[in-house]
Formats: sequence, structure tokens, C-alpha cells
Amino acid sequence: MSQGFTLTRWETERGVHEMATRPGRGPAARMVTRYAGYSEHTAPLRRRQVAHVGVGLVLAFGDPLIAEDGQRLGAFAFGNQTAASLSTVLGHQAGVQIDLTPLGARSLLGPEIAEMTDAVVPLDVALGPFGVELLERLALAPSWTARFDMVDAAIGAVPHVRLDPAVEWVVHEITRSKGQARVHAVVGETGWSPRHLGRRFLEQIGLSPKTLARLVRFEHAIDRVRARRALTLAEVAADAGFFDQAHFNRDFRGFAGCTPSEFVAELDPEPQVRFVQDGEDDVAVASSP
Repeated sequence: MSQGFTLTRWETERGVHEMATRPGRGPAARMVTRYAGYSEHTAPLRRRQVAHVGVGLVLAFGDPLIAEDGQRLGAFAFGNQTAASLSTVLGHQAGVQIDLTPLGARSLLGPEIAEMTDAVVPLDVALGPFGVELLERLALAPSWTARFDMVDAAIGAVPHVRLDPAVEWVVHEITRSKGQARVHAVVGETGWSPRHLGRRFLEQIGLSPKTLARLVRFEHAIDRVRARRALTLAEVAADAGFFDQAHFNRDFRGFAGCTPSEFVAELDPEPQVRFVQDGEDDVAVASSP
């Protein structure tokens, strides 16, 4: 297994894209699920952001995103999202997205993660001078390796805030089952009352156990749709554990803001040219602070 990052470059009719991904390392490994460095040049376009599990940071130093309400989004922290949204992408996007573990989210953002559900928070509000300084340094760094190492050092130095073992175990069981675990039974095995566990869950994860399970199941389903494998939508629904196609369509519309068929029609076009590199090579990247 390579200890470097994976770099993917591709071209579509919409523009030129580059993404470099790597997990956190060292002390940051417990705090960060993944870094995703991105750079793309496209014509302005609208993108659908579907519901998802996870709290993280977008340290952007390209053009801002334009939200549905007209807000211009630069660098920001985001919470779990239980509904879809649309945003407009301008010509040049560049930055690093940091997907945080529950421990990382709690340690960096505190109990405010519950209030961040279905919201984004400007970076300077979420992290103060720590976030602003890190963003400025990232924009000047010469490569993805330098950027990832920089974030490793910064986040790895943040003191860890302990999560309740019962909360961690329930998250693990729901994730392991791809959202198909019987939530009531899993919660019962902790020995805590559903009300007490639910309160601690909101404080430390930002969602209830039931909502987490629904979102994890939806994410599994939509990953299968995005993979473009030879599966019908009915097969995807069955694989994800939905009772029937009607339940799948209902959850999909609630979390994606469209029907499964509409989502498939909106998928980015297949790349015309694709390059994937996996290793330690240091690739210079341009930034526009």
C-alpha cells in the first residue's frame, strides 16, 4: 500500500479537473478520515450537493461557491447534511477539503457540531485565527504533499476530546452494517436509555442514531448509483436494504432533492482523458490566493 497520495486528473466537456487524496497521518490520523485536494477550471455550472454524513472543513483559495440563497462561500466548516442543496461553481475551484472523524469534529469544533447540521459556517467563525492562518499558509504551499503535511501538523497538535465509548460503538455498528442495523436493538445493547444516548449522540455526532442510520444507508445506495455499475435502480434499492422501490424513491427524493432517475441524468459526463497516479511523487500545483 502506498504511503503517498492518489492523484487523479481528468477532462470532460465541462472542463479540466484534478484531485489528490490521502488519509491523515501521525496524530492527525485519529482526527481526519481523508484529505481531498482539488483544482478545476470549468465554465460556470450548477451542482447538486446531496445529503451526507460527516463534518469537515473546506479550505478554499479559488473562486467562491454561490449558494442557492446567493451567499458567496469561500472557506468554511460544514456539518452533517440531511437535505440536498444546489450551488453554482464559478470558473476556478481550488483548495483542500478535510473530512473529519467524529473525534476530530468534536475536538476542533466542540459541541457546536449539533448546531451545524444542515449549515455551513465561515472558517473564521468556526476556527478563529487558527483556521485563517492555516488557510493562508495552504494557499502559498507549492504542492499537495506540502499542503497535506501542513494540515497533518496543525490538526495533529489539537488536543483530543474524548467521545463516549457507547456513542463510538453505536456509530461503528451503524456504519459497519451500512445503515441496515436495527437501531433500537443496537442502542439497547449499550445499557443506556434511548433518551440519554440520543442526547449524547447529538452533542458528539450532531445527529440522532436513527437519522445517522438513514443517511448511511442512503450514502451506500448513492455510491452504487455513482459507480455506474450494471445495476438497475431496483437492484440498488434491494442491495441497500430498502423494503421496496417506493421506500427507496421516497428516501432518495428526501436526501437528494430529486428522483433516482433524475440524479443519474445529472451525473458528470464520463472523462475523455483520465490519469491516475499513486505514490510519493510531489506534484506542483498552482494556487490563486
